[in-house]
Amino acid sequence: MSKSDSFSKTKSNFGGKGWVILILAFFSILFMSSIAYDSLNVTIEAFAKRFDTNPAIFYIFSTIAAWISVVGAVFWGVVCTKKTIRFAWVTALFLATIVCLIWAYAPNTKVYFFCIAFANIAGMGFAYIAGMNVISNWFPRKKGLAMGWVTIGFPVSAILTVPVMSAILKSGGLFSIYMLYAAGTFILGVLVLIFVRDYPEQAGAYPDNDKNFDKEELERMFKAGLEYQKVSKWQPKKLLQTINAWKIAVSLGIMELLALGIMTNFVPRMIQIGFTEKYIIPMLMVAGIIACFGSYFCGLLDAKVGPKKAILITMLLGLFSLVLNLTGGYLKIAGYDQTALVLMFVAQPFLGVMLGGSANYLVSLTSSVWGRYDFDMAYRVLKPLVAIIGALGITICGGIGQTLGYSEAYIVLAILAFIASIVTTMINDSFVGLKQPVAADLEEFSKI
Repeated sequence: MSKSDSFSKTKSNFGGKGWVILILAFFSILFMSSIAYDSLNVTIEAFAKRFDTNPAIFYIFSTIAAWISVVGAVFWGVVCTKKTIRFAWVTALFLATIVCLIWAYAPNTKVYFFCIAFANIAGMGFAYIAGMNVISNWFPRKKGLAMGWVTIGFPVSAILTVPVMSAILKSGGLFSIYMLYAAGTFILGVLVLIFVRDYPEQAGAYPDNDKNFDKEELERMFKAGLEYQKVSKWQPKKLLQTINAWKIAVSLGIMELLALGIMTNFVPRMIQIGFTEKYIIPMLMVAGIIACFGSYFCGLLDAKVGPKKAILITMLLGLFSLVLNLTGGYLKIAGYDQTALVLMFVAQPFLGVMLGGSANYLVSLTSSVWGRYDFDMAYRVLKPLVAIIGALGITICGGIGQTLGYSEAYIVLAILAFIASIVTTMINDSFVGLKQPVAADLEEFSKI
């Protein structure tokens, strides 16, 4: 264990090698969010015109693709076990590169569906399964704060994607958009190959950059931890039979559902109720900028009060944002333009906090409940469950929004946010890791 009690979960002193890991994870999230989610605000209409197809079909494609990515989560988990996490991370990024090259030339809806499906599979690998596993391994005690920094990639994508890709679409078309994505994911894959190692011990670094650890003792515990993983009872069957795991999946799945549904439909939602681009882009920018601070705020909140309370606070803020948004939407339709505009802008900071925290908590809560050496298996089971629920957000918001109306879609989202808040209060966030049979003090180390 650490020789000093001066360790702080709220200080961002991750060390040089640690910051490299965080930066690469940040860009992985940014590219995944931009390619699979935020760019849909721009590209769906363009593809609909290219193929002379109803835009609603593309939202259905995205939902199916997100569900398919659940299979990808299982696949990447196996790759992480059979090979290394770094190998999975790099492979997923290069797969995204190939997909974007094909996407640039997509001649019909069948090829488009192939691309969106494999983009989701690749993103699940490099942004969620591999990237988040490495984060948990490198920052077992500071995982909340680390995720607060890394998930800023989501709002940065929201801020940049729509204006940048809109400009590129006007100048170079869909071809230029996906060639840019192909180049970005390829470069990122090369950097991950060079700089990433699965555990800090393998890179000559310390967990959480806590140099108060005795080097020999740390190495002994690390080897013991790897041996323990081979005999842990927390295998997929047991995890799936654990009610608490399902509570976590429902709570965080709905939070992901809200984030995906709102951000992939932000522009068409605002257009439908009567706002013009003059106001929509600033609203999107406000939400995105606040979400950048929201990500860090959620990470800091996690470190101070624990992931369960942080999830509940974030969920309630998201619910409040939806209520404000609905109210503003109805006022806009009724002709109260100025009041509606004010409410919409007031709603964006609260929305931003929820967007910032939507991807923070699964890593932190899983690590807090199952510990450093059971995290890999627990996360491998929980992430697909969360993804299945989260994928519904695109259909609820896009499908209902394009048919019945976005106000009806937002009512459904608000009801789901309320349900998720109730479920969150029922989560047991106590540590449930086993006594380790390979080292007497490893149980204590697994809690950090």
